[in-house]
This record gives sequence, structure tokens and C-alpha cells, in this order.
Amino acid sequence: MQSYSRKAATTVLLIGCVVIAGWIFDIAILKSILPGLVSMKTNTAICFILSGTSLQLWHRALKNIPRLPHLRIAAVACASLVISIGLLTLIQYSFNLNFGIDELFFKDNTSAVGTAYPGRMAPNTALNFFLLGSALLLLNIPQYILAHSFTLVAFLIASLGLLGYIYGNSYFYKAGSAYTAMALHTAIAFILLCFGILFARPGRGLIAVVSSNNAGGIMARRLYPTAIAIPPIVGWLILSGYRSNVYTAEMAISLLGVLNVVVFAVLIWWNAKELGSIDGQRYRAEKALKEANEELENRVNERTAQLSQANEELQNEIADRKLAEEALRQSEEREKQKSQQLELALQKLQQTQTQLIQTEKMSSLGQLIAGVAHEINNPINFIYGNINYAHQYCQDLLALVHLYQQHYAHPVPEIQQKLQAIELDFLIEDLAKLLTSMKLGAERIREIVLTLRNFSRLHEAEKKLVNIHEGIDSTLLILQSRLKAKPDRPPIQVIKEYGELPLVECYAGLLNQVFMNLLTNAIDAIEQTDDSKSKAAADKPRIQNPQIRIRTEKINSTQIAISIADNGPGMTEEVRQKLFDPFFTTKPVGKGTGLGLSISYQIVVEKHGGQLNCISTPGKGAEFAIEIPIRQS
Repeated sequence: MQSYSRKAATTVLLIGCVVIAGWIFDIAILKSILPGLVSMKTNTAICFILSGTSLQLWHRALKNIPRLPHLRIAAVACASLVISIGLLTLIQYSFNLNFGIDELFFKDNTSAVGTAYPGRMAPNTALNFFLLGSALLLLNIPQYILAHSFTLVAFLIASLGLLGYIYGNSYFYKAGSAYTAMALHTAIAFILLCFGILFARPGRGLIAVVSSNNAGGIMARRLYPTAIAIPPIVGWLILSGYRSNVYTAEMAISLLGVLNVVVFAVLIWWNAKELGSIDGQRYRAEKALKEANEELENRVNERTAQLSQANEELQNEIADRKLAEEALRQSEEREKQKSQQLELALQKLQQTQTQLIQTEKMSSLGQLIAGVAHEINNPINFIYGNINYAHQYCQDLLALVHLYQQHYAHPVPEIQQKLQAIELDFLIEDLAKLLTSMKLGAERIREIVLTLRNFSRLHEAEKKLVNIHEGIDSTLLILQSRLKAKPDRPPIQVIKEYGELPLVECYAGLLNQVFMNLLTNAIDAIEQTDDSKSKAAADKPRIQNPQIRIRTEKINSTQIAISIADNGPGMTEEVRQKLFDPFFTTKPVGKGTGLGLSISYQIVVEKHGGQLNCISTPGKGAEFAIEIPIRQS
């Protein structure tokens, strides 16, 4: 039913577009279907386009609620416009006003068929748009009863309009001579739109009774189409006979009553027959099942008696063996527990040893970076602090040279030769640029030193309030050389999607170690795909645009999320299940220890009380998602 709802929305949208095309190119058949019929007004066609678009966007938003909230906003906006146009048109009719919206896009003929005001839609059309626009808005509320109620009222109004054209009764589609009439294709489009809204969520609201799989739902789905379609058809046939003077009005009414009784009696008999057949099948199935259960129960009882006798014979033999087996079992259980304890202790010792080695390596790296940053920081501060003075001194000297040129315009030949040799004009112009470039370079070096000092906090063992983005940026700076282009691959593009994060209480050095491990693994995965010498990469397509995407966001008031994703080869589900096991690695021998992700998992989960998960599909890259609390308990 939902597929029908989407098709109905598309059909209504196309009807509106076709009518708009008729107004643009002045094609009468597109505006009124047949000569002599009422044309669909421009505002009516626009409202159908907005209504169909709103219903389509609502369906798409329903499939992607967390990721595409803007679709639902757009759907609400379209529905609101439909309500506004319908309400303004009703106000114009009620208070004899003209807001200028009727012929906003196209001018209508004042003598058009069934048109009281040029370009203005019929009042019943405007009321329907108000009701259906409200129903589209109410689709966002879990209780759909009110939305379905508005839709059923609109369906009744549209059905009256369609029956008015079928029976030739203008009172059904035109409120009076002072009002514009509803067009034939307007009534048809309204009926389609009503069905589209009713079937948008078939398991909710009033339509849930019809869409259910019980006996009531089956009967409703069989009766409703014929109950809606057959009476109008019978009425049209009888009315045609009456208008052709085949019989009198009394005869026509009598025929209508008799035919309705016959039709509905046949429908009820047919549905009763079908339901009776289904019920008979159910009764026969229940009876066969009952007989099978009784036969099975008898067989079970016979077999149980045989087994009971055999069991009694075995009891004595089993009783003798139980004591010996119990003693043996207890002994084996004790040995097994000791073996498990020793195995766990050995495994924990190995993990602790490897973690200590890895932590010591990262600590040494942090100390080295801190030492290098300190040694660079002193001379660069000296240079940066004196550039302004050097710039001022140069300006003073250049001013003095300028004074000499003003008062001694004709220096001696030796000075003139020297001026030409050093190109004084170029020197004066380039000196300021040179000092500015030196200042920018010194500032860049200071920023790099600050980043290195931020990464070098690996040795800090205390929890501190830390800017997570600084830790990520410092790690990227350390890995900058691996991100650059190589002969066998283009440069790896790093896409940062940073959200607004508060300062997070954490072990800064340990989190930097996690970032280093995850980013290194992402680079290794991309390089493994692009490594033409690797046998494993021989069958894998080369990555034309290698990327690493880093996204951060604040989930709620207590947690943040960090995501590091690459577009490498990805991994199978079997590999993903073992990813955080100690010593497990998919890298070639000598390129990985299998400890990086295991240590990262322990840092995130055990040290910070967070979560570290991997989402990956072969051929579609891998994404590591970190969630940690903002404040540690």
C-alpha cells in the first residue's frame, strides 16, 4: 500500500505539472481535458504539485529519519503553503476580497467556463486543499486518526464532484452561480491524493482495519472497492435509462433500490462463502492436527514405558559408576580451573608487557618531540621577537637613504655605480616583503612547535580538560609525511568535519595514542590497496581519490563521538570480529604487531568508560567510531 501511496503522489505531481504546461503554452486540452469543461486553475495545479512533493518527501524522510531531517522540514513547508493558498482563497470568497493571488502567474479568460472570478479556484477545491494540507502536516504525529478524518472529508467532497460530472449534476461540483466550479481532473487528482495519504502508513489510524490480515481486514478489502464503485455505476446506468425515457422516475428509483439490494446481497454471499471456505479449511486443519497429536501422544506413552523399563535396568549400573565419575569429574574440574587461571594470567601478563612496551615507545616519542619542540622554540622566539625591531631599523635606514637622495640628488660616480649594482629601488621594495615573509614563516614554525608540544603530552598520567581537536590535529601533523603523494598513489585527502565540542576530561596522551593507531591503520589500509607489489592487492582496484574523513559531534550533554573513516578496501565480517583481539593483524610480516587496536580498545573502554566500534564492508572502506563521556565518573 505504501508503494501505491508513492505512485499516487507522483501522479498528482505530474497532473499539476501537465496543467501548468497547458497554461504556459496555452493548450486548452491540458487545462480542461475536454472542450466545454471547467479548466483547472493555476493555483490549483501549484497546490497539487506542492501536495505531491510533500507526500513524496514525507516517504523519503520516513526511510532516513536520523540522517535527513531537512526532507521532513521541506515536506512541512510544502504542506503549509497548500494550507495557506486554500485558506486565503476561502477568505476571499467569504469576505468578497481579492488578495491578488488568483492571477499571480497567468491571466485567465473572464468568460471561461464555470469561472466566477478569473484564475480563482472553486471554494470546494480550496476547502479540500485546506483539509489535505492539514492532513499532510498531521502525518508527522503518531496518531493518524485526525489526518485520516480530514482526508475522508476531502475524499467525500472530491467524490461528489466526480459524480456530478458523471450524472450531469452541476450542484455536486459547483456551490452556486456566484462561485467557480471544480474541474473534472481536479476531482480525480483529489481522489488519488486522498488514497495516497490514507495508504502512507497502512498499519496506523483508520486504515489499519482495512490493511490487517485478519478476517475483518480481508472482508473489508473485498467489499470496499465494489461498495464504492458499483453503486455509482448502477446509478449512472439507471439515470441514463431514465433520461432516455426508457422508464419513469418511480421505476428508476425502484430499479436502483432493487439492484443495490441484489448487488450487495451477492457481494455478502460471495464474501460469506469465501470466509466459510477459509474457516472450513481451518477447522479441518485443526482436526487433523488434533488427531496427529493424539497418535503422537500414544506413541510417546508406549515408548516412555519401554524406556522406563530400560532405565530401571541401567540405574543400578549407573549408580556404581557415579561415585567414581564424580570423583574424577571434581579432579578434572579443579585441574581445568587451574589451567584456565594460568592461561588467563599468562595472557594478561603478555598484554601488560606489550602495553608497557608500547606505552614506553609512545612516551619516548613524546619526550623526543617535546625536546625537539623546546630546542626549536627558543631560537624561533628570538627570531620572531626581533623581526619587528629589524623591520623598524630597516625602515629608519631606508628613510635616511631617502633623505640623502633628496638633499644629494647627484652623488659621486662611485656611489652611483654602487646604487646600480645593488639595484636600490628593487632592494627597497623587496626588503619589506622579505621581512614579512620571515615573520609569516616564524609564526608557522611557532604553530608547529605548539602542535608538537600538544602531542608530546603522552607522559601525562592525570585526567585533564582537553581540546580533542588539538589532539587530532597534532597527530595529523606527525603523520603529515605519510599523507603526501607517493610514486604509486596520489596524496591522501583528510576531510575534517569538526563539530562544537566542549573540553573533555580524559587522559590526553592516551587518547593521542588512540588517534595515532587509528589514523596509521587507515593509511596502511589505503597503501595496502595501492601497493602494486603486494600480492594481496593484485586483485583489488586502485583508489583514485584516497580519503580519510574525521568527524566529531556532541551526542548529548554527557557524551561525544569521534569517527575516523577511510575509503580503503574494507574488511570481512570474520576479520571485523577479531579486530580488537591481541596480536591479531592482517598486515604483512614485519609491518604490524597486532597490538595497536587492542591497546586502543582498552584505552577507550577501560580507561575512559567509552565505546570503540568498527563498521566495515568489503570494498567500501572502514569506519572506527569512538564514544567517550565528557566527564569521567
